[in-house]
Amino acid sequence: MKVFDKVAIIGVGLIGGSFGLALKKKALAKEIIGIGHRQKSIDRALRVRAIDQGYLGLDQIKGADLVVLSAPVKEIINILPKLKNIISEDCLIIDAGSTKSEIIKIAEKHKLRFIGCHPLAGMEKKGPENARADLFKNSLCLLIPPKKYNSQDLSRVKKLWEALEARTVILNSARHDRILAFTSHLPHAVVFSLIDCLKSDYLKFGAGGLKDTTRIGLSDPLLWKDIFLTNRKELLLALHTFEKSLQRLKSLIKNNNDGALRAYLEKSRDKRNGL
Repeated sequence: MKVFDKVAIIGVGLIGGSFGLALKKKALAKEIIGIGHRQKSIDRALRVRAIDQGYLGLDQIKGADLVVLSAPVKEIINILPKLKNIISEDCLIIDAGSTKSEIIKIAEKHKLRFIGCHPLAGMEKKGPENARADLFKNSLCLLIPPKKYNSQDLSRVKKLWEALEARTVILNSARHDRILAFTSHLPHAVVFSLIDCLKSDYLKFGAGGLKDTTRIGLSDPLLWKDIFLTNRKELLLALHTFEKSLQRLKSLIKNNNDGALRAYLEKSRDKRNGL
C-alpha cells in the first residue's frame, strides 16, 4: 500500500508504541513522530524506537498525512476539536479508542477526515516499554466510519490494518458500543467488582483460577474509567443483563436445584467453547 510521509501518534503507550513499531517493521511510514504528556513516556518510546522524534506539543503534528489518536477516550474527545486548526485538509485521522459514539459525534461536528478504529489487541501491561511490532498480528480491528465518509479513506485504513496483519470488520458506532459493552467492558467491570469484594487477607489463598480470572483487573484505571463513562448507557444494559443471569444462578444454588444448575453450567461452558 502507499507509504505515509509523516505519521503523528498522539499517545505513545502500549498501543501507540506498538503501532509505531509495526509501521516501521512494514516500512509503511517515512517519518513517525510521537506526542505525549510526559517527557518520560516520549523518552521510553524513543528508546524502543517506536518513534523517530517525540514532542510534548500538538503543533508538531503539522505536515502529517496520518494522525493516530491512541489515548484514553475522553482525551481523544478533547483533542479532536484542536486538530482542525493544525492539520491540513488532506490529513487522515484514525483512533484506537474502545468506545466510539461520542468520538464519532465530535469528528462529525468538526468535519474531520476521520475513520474510527478499535484494534482488539493489547494486554494488561502498559507503556511503550511493553510495545511489540507484532501486537496486531492475527488480531481483529473494528473500523467505525462516520455517517458521511470518503470511501477511499475507509479503503486506505482497511488496507493499512491488513498490512499490519490484522483482520478488519466494519461496524457503525452504535453497534460497536453495544457489542463491546458485553464482550469487553462488562468483563472488566465484573473483574473489578470481584476484586473489590474480596477481603485482602483472602488473596494469599488465591490460586491459578483467581489469577486467570482477574488478570484484566491489572488494566489501567484511567483508561477504563473513561471507557465506562463514555459507554455508560450500553454498559448499564450489559450489567443489568449480567445481574439477571447472576440472579438465576443464585436462585438455582439457593433452591438446591441440581439438574437445572448442571444445565446452566453446561450451557455456559459450551458457549465459551465458541470463543
